[in-house]
Amino acid sequence: MNKSRLTAILSAAATALSMTGMTGYAADTASEKTVDQMLSEMTTKQKVEQMIAITLRPWTGGEKQDNLTSLNPELTKLIREHNFSGVTLFAPNIESAEQCAELTDQIQQAALSSECGIPMLICADQEGGSIYRIATGTLTCGNMANGAAGDPALAEENAKILGNEMKSVGINTDLAPVLDVNNNPANPVINVRSFSSDPKIVSEMGASYLKGLQSEGVITTCKHFPGHGDTNTDSHTGLPLINKNYDELKNMELYPYDAAIKAGTDMIMTAHIQFPKIETETYNSFSTGEEINIPATLSKTIITDILRNDLGFDGIVITDSMLMDAIQVNFDRVDAAVLAMNADVDIILEPMAIQNNSDIEKMEKYIDDIVEKVEAGTIPEETVDRSVTRILKMKKERGILDYTAPDKEKAIKTIGSAEHRERALQIAEKAVTLIKNDDDILPLELGENGKISYFYPYANVENTMVFTLDRLKKEGIIAEGVTSENVCFRGHNASEYEDNIKNSDVVILALEMYSVPNLDPEDKTRGWQGKFAEEVIELSHKNGKKVIYLSANIPYDIARFPDVDAIVAVYNASGMSEIPVYDHETLGYGVNYPAGLITILGGNSPTGKLPVDVYAFDDNYHYTDEILYPIGYGLTYKSDQEEIVETSTADTTTTDATAITTTITASDTTTSVSTVINSTGSADSPDTGADAPSTAVLLLALAGFVAARCKKNST
Repeated sequence: MNKSRLTAILSAAATALSMTGMTGYAADTASEKTVDQMLSEMTTKQKVEQMIAITLRPWTGGEKQDNLTSLNPELTKLIREHNFSGVTLFAPNIESAEQCAELTDQIQQAALSSECGIPMLICADQEGGSIYRIATGTLTCGNMANGAAGDPALAEENAKILGNEMKSVGINTDLAPVLDVNNNPANPVINVRSFSSDPKIVSEMGASYLKGLQSEGVITTCKHFPGHGDTNTDSHTGLPLINKNYDELKNMELYPYDAAIKAGTDMIMTAHIQFPKIETETYNSFSTGEEINIPATLSKTIITDILRNDLGFDGIVITDSMLMDAIQVNFDRVDAAVLAMNADVDIILEPMAIQNNSDIEKMEKYIDDIVEKVEAGTIPEETVDRSVTRILKMKKERGILDYTAPDKEKAIKTIGSAEHRERALQIAEKAVTLIKNDDDILPLELGENGKISYFYPYANVENTMVFTLDRLKKEGIIAEGVTSENVCFRGHNASEYEDNIKNSDVVILALEMYSVPNLDPEDKTRGWQGKFAEEVIELSHKNGKKVIYLSANIPYDIARFPDVDAIVAVYNASGMSEIPVYDHETLGYGVNYPAGLITILGGNSPTGKLPVDVYAFDDNYHYTDEILYPIGYGLTYKSDQEEIVETSTADTTTTDATAITTTITASDTTTSVSTVINSTGSADSPDTGADAPSTAVLLLALAGFVAARCKKNST
């Protein structure tokens, strides 16, 4: 039998084994080998392949588009014949728990039946909040909500929920957490994906988050190094530039990475951003001819000198997708690979989309071209060896080499479980931030037959009120007769709903703003929301109705509507397409909307604090330097403040810090301001920063408490 015939038979047999779930011989030995042994047995080509991670994008090579919810023969063959380090899944690839578990096993079996037999990193951007890939899983509240809740333990708990669900379906690597410091409110891509504008808060939350993921056996990827929080451009569609020097970066953007490295993150993802005061090397854009600075992803100064040497990171450095416009529009594919590898990047993520057989041929040529660069010495072989050693070492230490197929029955019970979703909602409630509460309108007291007019921008939000009312009625928080007129206002004018407003007791208005342009009524994407809001606020007040504004996404929009009567911020606008049930698998739902509504209706006391500064707008709907609401700002309900006073005055000697409240009346508005007396007897006031003698403050608090009680008794 000739060699080509034998190869064909073996290839067919390997494919059959991979598709049936059986494991080839190489798979039995990979976990038993040392890293050095595995490396020594790999060819240069196999090493280069281990430095590449692919993605599953919709397959267009057939009669109709295939979202690849199962691995097709073409990609099975590609994975089996190459030694890729990993594969990233997206939302279209994942329909259910059982299906996802089968897909990840198909991928691993294809990898195990390859010549090297090394299991893959199966990755997903399961950040929580608005960025998630498992549609039927638990949607946690998101990073900025975690920052508002202010408790790193809750961030860790959210990450454990995500990690537990990912691991159950065979996704072993999370491309999270986001460690970008959102110190630019005009940021078009990070925003609520960030924990805060304070690098210390980002550090604490990020370290806890990665701890939660790792406790569930999931590999962590902190991103986007050295920081994407202070940009005005989205690197998916352009090449951002941050004009900061190294000292400025160390005090802001790099601070969370230092903490994450010390906390033991497995991987760090790079950002496609120019830093001209740090990396001065340039490249002529191959599409425009323009001279541009080498972005962080390709910069030896940033990756080797700063990340490796200064911060001491010896884990895996992975690029963000090389398909993003910041790279693919400006750099030759192979040139970008050479620059990245020589900068000491370990894994190149998605150098191209693989959507048909032509793309497979391009990928194979890409691999061969890089191998030629290694063989020519353009990329030193020791550089490749160092990176592959890191990858194999991490896979061995994190148990990736000891592959076990996911338990589908367990996955079905785990994904989107009632326990996970309930806990995620409880954590989201801790993030709800009360910004404004004129005349103490909140919590709403609607009586036996109260009626709400609830306005929201998209149809998938309606169920958030249905869910909330049902929940609070069962808990006895609101009366059975309370109802809500739910209105999706997209494509409508407020004047159409004047009767709804007249016949209601109160108006709740929810908007979903994602970036600065959305705040302008003339913005073509979401400007219609602000325009409708202005109209409905005016119409409501004309008819004597109060308006509660629910800021569903970016908190910066709370400065846009100063005339509303109350403001609640929840930091993530994921909706609820269907009411959750637990006798079968259902779509996940955003927990922030219901958390906000539950709080408005008295089922939760707001304790969240703004994790960012909120700035005033100018006449063109651009942010100014004036801070309207500072980071750390957040009100509580008056009734809760009175309970705190009762507790604190009952025993002021047994705690290190005693919370007391003063009630200050200015014009017609009554506001509860919380003040903390520390063990030295001084008062920390967030409004004035002044210290007051403890006796004076105690007397002031007592006077406020007595006045409040007298007022309550007189009514």
